Amino acid sequence: MHPALDTFLRTHHHAITTAEAASIGLNREVLRGLVQRGVLTRVARGAYVQTSVLTGAEHDDAKHRLRARALLRSRPEAWAASHQTAVLLWGLPLPQAPLARLHVCHTRPTGTSRRRETYSVHLCPRPAKFRQVDSLLVQPPAAALVGAALHTPRASAVAAIDAALHLELVTTTELDRALADAARVPRVEGARLAVALADGRSESPGESLLRLVLADLGFTAVPQYLVRDGEVVIARVDFYLPALGVVLEFDGRRKYAGGQGARALTSEKTREDRIRALGYGVGRVTWGDLRQPEAVRRCVLTAARSARPELWGRRPVAG
Repeated sequence: MHPALDTFLRTHHHAITTAEAASIGLNREVLRGLVQRGVLTRVARGAYVQTSVLTGAEHDDAKHRLRARALLRSRPEAWAASHQTAVLLWGLPLPQAPLARLHVCHTRPTGTSRRRETYSVHLCPRPAKFRQVDSLLVQPPAAALVGAALHTPRASAVAAIDAALHLELVTTTELDRALADAARVPRVEGARLAVALADGRSESPGESLLRLVLADLGFTAVPQYLVRDGEVVIARVDFYLPALGVVLEFDGRRKYAGGQGARALTSEKTREDRIRALGYGVGRVTWGDLRQPEAVRRCVLTAARSARPELWGRRPVAG
């Protein structure tokens, strides 16, 4: 690799534009050669990313952000990240959402919307307010979340809004204002539903998705429930189903990886034994179960059979 290019890519998020390449002495012909050799991947006209980093990215959201930075830097004043792309640049999750297409918008009320092979350019939003993330123009979180909810599955949109509320990136007032701004946009009802279903108490995308599955199955679940032994709080659990006396945990498994995994697993088992000793039924749901709602139902009902009858229907204690 050209030494100057290697240095530039390492210090600029592994992306480069035609103008940036020219500034370090690489013309268009050299860029074409680098693409042919597999060193760079062309994202769009005038925008490239380092192929090894793109293909090595473990998740689609990381690949999306990498491609987005190159595209936006190729039109630094004309375009801003919008919709799903803006949501991801804010560091929010979009689980189960298709992420192959990039989304940008005009920064001024000029130009037209258009759909290219790998990205879409939207009209300048009203009001035309933008923020900066890593020196890139990006829609504010509330507008981005509402925009993403127009184009992604309900569960994906809810998980993103949950995370934004939990991290205090947005308020419900800001989301309501963004919905009002999009009142005449097609499919806005889907965005309204996603905002209505959001709950900032969910602390991970898996918890958000599980909460929606439970609701679809007809279960009432209280997120982040404090389990008490008398006046002493012994655990904060992902969900409590008061009608069944069931504690439900989402198990992402990542916390059991690595050198500290065995200790974490032992601690988790001790905690779970204390919860069971109080009479609660305990169930664990994994990522795989989320794709099979009936597996979640079986998990809940199995846990309910081990719950003490006096817990069934008990109203949860506040706080």
